[in-house]
Amino acid sequence: MGFSIIDTTWPRIANGQTNDEVNRSNPSTDSTRSQGRTTFSAIGQISSLVITVREPDFNITNAFKVILTGEWNLSVNDGEVTNFSVNLLASPMDGSKPHIHQIVNLNTYDDEEPISLSEEMNLLIYGTADIKINGVLVWDNADLSISISNGKTFNIDPNDMDTQNHFGDQQVFGIVTRLIY
Repeated sequence: MGFSIIDTTWPRIANGQTNDEVNRSNPSTDSTRSQGRTTFSAIGQISSLVITVREPDFNITNAFKVILTGEWNLSVNDGEVTNFSVNLLASPMDGSKPHIHQIVNLNTYDDEEPISLSEEMNLLIYGTADIKINGVLVWDNADLSISISNGKTFNIDPNDMDTQNHFGDQQVFGIVTRLIY
C-alpha cells in the first residue's frame, strides 16, 4: 500500500500540471476513492479573526477583535481518530490578555460512521474535546465539529454553550498545508 503527500499551500505546477491536476491524475484504487480514505493525516495553520459585537447597532470599528493564529493536526487510521490537536494563540487587537488555547482528546460520537476523507477531499467530524487555556483545562468534553473543505480549508466550531461563548459564536478557520494518505 502506497501513500501520497499533497502539499496544498501553493498552486504549484509540475510537468505543466497544477496541484489539482496532478492530484486527480494520481488517484488511489477505485474502491478507495468511492469509499473515501479512512487512513490519512492532515496538518495546517490557523489564521482567523473573531469579532465580537457588543452593541445592537453594529460598528466594525468599535467591535472587539481577537486574532487567532496557530497550527492543527489530525490523524485517522482505519476510520478512527488517532491524534488531533490544535494549538493557537488568541491575541486581542488591543494587546490585552493574550492566551494560548490547546484543543486535545477528541472523541467522536459513538453513532458516527468511520471517519473518511471523501473523493473531493471533504471531511466532517462531530465529537467532544478538552479545551485548555495556557495549559489549564477549562472546558472538558466540549462539543465541537471539525471540517475540511476541498482539502484546502479547515474549521473547528466549539459549542458556544459548552465554552461559555468564549469563541464569540464563531468558527475558527485555517488552511490545510499537507494531506498524507
